Formats: sequence, structure tokens, C-alpha cells
Amino acid sequence: MPTSARKDIVPISLFALAWPIAIETLLQFLMGTVDSLMVSRLGDNAVSAVGLSNQVLQSIMTIFVLINGGAGIVIARHWGAGSPDTARRASAMALKAGIIGGAMLSFVFAFGSGGIVHLMQTPAEVAPNAITYMTIVGSCVIITELNMMMTSMIRSTGNTRAPMLIAIGMNAVHLILNYGFIFGALGLPKLGIVGIGISTIVSRLLALLVSIWVLNGAFQQRFQRSDWRGFDRSILKEMVEIGLPNLGTAASWGYSQIVQLSIVSSLGAISLAAYTYTNVIQQLPWLIGSALGMAAQIQCSQLYGGKRYDAAYRSPYRAAAVGIPLALGLAALVFSFGREALGWFTSDEQVITEALPLLLMCLIWQPMRAWTYALTQTLNAIGEAKFVALNTVIGMWLFATGGAYVFGVLAGWGIVGVLAGLMIDELYRAVLVGWRWRRRRKLPSEQALVVPALRNGGVTG
Repeated sequence: MPTSARKDIVPISLFALAWPIAIETLLQFLMGTVDSLMVSRLGDNAVSAVGLSNQVLQSIMTIFVLINGGAGIVIARHWGAGSPDTARRASAMALKAGIIGGAMLSFVFAFGSGGIVHLMQTPAEVAPNAITYMTIVGSCVIITELNMMMTSMIRSTGNTRAPMLIAIGMNAVHLILNYGFIFGALGLPKLGIVGIGISTIVSRLLALLVSIWVLNGAFQQRFQRSDWRGFDRSILKEMVEIGLPNLGTAASWGYSQIVQLSIVSSLGAISLAAYTYTNVIQQLPWLIGSALGMAAQIQCSQLYGGKRYDAAYRSPYRAAAVGIPLALGLAALVFSFGREALGWFTSDEQVITEALPLLLMCLIWQPMRAWTYALTQTLNAIGEAKFVALNTVIGMWLFATGGAYVFGVLAGWGIVGVLAGLMIDELYRAVLVGWRWRRRRKLPSEQALVVPALRNGGVTG
């Protein structure tokens, strides 16, 4: 194995990392909203079918966090430590595993989508469209999964602008094809739900091809044949130590999301539609916290790899200080224009009435999410993944899923009870991650390291 070249790399500022992610997420939100508006022309049941299917696909795909999450942090650590060759080999290892896993999952959706839809107690009027869409998009989930991996890897090198531009192009193609397939325009046949599925696959495939080119060019030395042979045990161990706890969390989260959606589905088609529309709209305030959290993880990983521990410690606090007020402001904006925003999607007054209280609750929920996400991401970056995983699993089942059933079904609060459970889970984890970060168990103070280093005649990294 060749020795990794060492190159001094200056960690990028939080703002420089965050703004492209924020713009990318904002544009995805806007394009996703337009996408949902297009689909709504086929009826509320079509929107529910696409929303339900995408939630299932995203939930089950979280099992790839072992590869994706572990690889992203390992790449950022070695990049920050000035070892881009090691970062490149880590990328190749992760992609090999992703190809195998993605192919297996595509097979499951290609032949098992019908069973999954019925298992979730999907309303009869929604099920046929959901099965059609999930089969088409799910059978090509390997494309979506590899695309997500590529995006994470490119960002881990500090390049957050390229994923932004790729996402813009991908969503633009998706919207153009959607327009053609839904309305029979641009010389394309009018295919409804089938056309939406085809549009999704084509746009993601084009994005994947561009991402492969960008990732390969990110390294001084492009991928070598030796990178694709076997597995580097030291890199693999590092990935597994980070990714395995996250895998348990992601798998548990995926199943809990399916159970929660089943609970919502059991409340009826109107509740399912209201919940789906709310999930679309509330993505606007969430995008700020999400972008800053991802930026904080990349920055913290690079600083941690470069042994700049005090700067790493400050990273999530800076992200939260910006994210919390912005999330609150956007949540307030969404609530203020909630009826108008919901009216873009549906004219059903019952659906709008059920959804409005959820937007009010987001005034509390979204700022909490900004705090929790920033601290959770940086705890994972410094090797605290086991602590995060344990408490996340406890919260998601005891409070989020359990609360959804107790408050939503037993207490008769409906979808308001479902969100109440999610908020209790968020509060539980917000307190725990804040306490854990302040203890700095795996993030020693640089000042505390100076005296031992001087006594030994050495220097700190």
C-alpha cells in the first residue's frame, strides 16, 4: 500500500461550508414544493402516495448510514489531517460496499413494494398509486443511494458548492420531466404516477454521473486500481467504529418512521394528506438547522483530524447560535402564511384545518431540532456515536413512536398527538446531547495537553 501523501489543509469556515448547503437545501425545498404542486394536480391521493412512498424509501435507505456516515467523517478527518490519499481510499471502500448493498435493496423494492404498502395499513384509495410509484423508484434505489454517498463524500473534502450545483441541475431536470409526464407536454406521453417515477430516476442518474466525475477530481491523485482491491483494515475499523452505532440508529429510525406512518395512515386519508403536506411545508425552517448541522460536522471532523480540539469544541455552538433564531423566524413565517401555503396543495378545508395546528407546534419544535442536530452531528464526528445511538433509539421508540400511539390514537389527539410525541423525543435528546458535549469526554482541552507535551520535550499536533 502506498504511503499517504501529507498535505497541509486549512479547515474551512462554518459559513463557507454552510451557505452552499443552505442554498442547495432551500432550492430542493422550493423545487420539492413545486413538484408536490404538480403532483397535486393528480389529486390528494396521488400526493399521499408519493409522500408515503418517499418516506418509506428514505427510512429504509438509512441503513446505509454505516457506510455513508462513517465514510464521510473518516474522509473529513483524514482530509483535515493532511492525508488526502487515505481519504481517497476510504471513498473507494465505501463505494464498493454501497454498490453491493444498493443492488440488494433495489431487488427488495422491485418485488416487495406491494407487501410493504399493505403492511403500512395504507388507505385503499391511496394504495394503488403508492405501489406503482414505490416499485418504479425503489427498484432503482441503488442510484439514489450512490448519489447520496457521493454528495456526502464531496462535502467531506470541504467542497459544498459542487453538490449544490448538481442538486440544482438534478431538480431542474426532474421538474421539466414531471411537467411533461403529468400534463403530456414537451412531446412526452401523459403517464401520471408512472411518469413521475421515471422522471425521478432519470434526474438522479444524471446527477450521479456528474458526482462521480467531481469526486474523482477532488483528489490530487485520482482513483487508482489498487484503491478498489480488498479492504484497508485500519480504515475499515475507523469507519465501523463510527458507522456501526449510526447503523443501529438509522435502522431503528427507519422502522420507527414506518410505524409512525402506519399510525397516521390508520387515522384516515384526510389525516395522512394533512401530515404529508405539513412535512413538505415544514422543511423550510428545518433546512437552516440541517445545513448548519452538516457544516458543523464537516468542520469539526477536519479540526478533530488536525488535533485542533478547542476550535472543534466551539463549532456546534456557533452553528446553534445561528440556526436557532433562523429556524424560529422561518417557522413563524410558515405559520403566518400557513393557510395560504396549504391552499397551494389542496382545496379540502378538512385537510387544511387538521394541518394548521402542526405548523403552530413547529414554532417550538424547529428551534429544538436546530440545537439537537448540531450537537448530534459533532458528537458523531469525535467518536461519541455509541452515546448518540443509544439515546436516539430510546427517544424514538419510547417518546416519538410510543407518544404518537398514546397521544394520537389512545388519547384521540390525531396527528397533533403524533407531533407531540416527536417534540417530547426532541426535548429529551436536546438535553442529553448538550450535557454530553459540555463534558468533552473525547475532546480534550488543548491547554491541558501543553504541559505533558513540554515535559516530554514534544509538541502537540
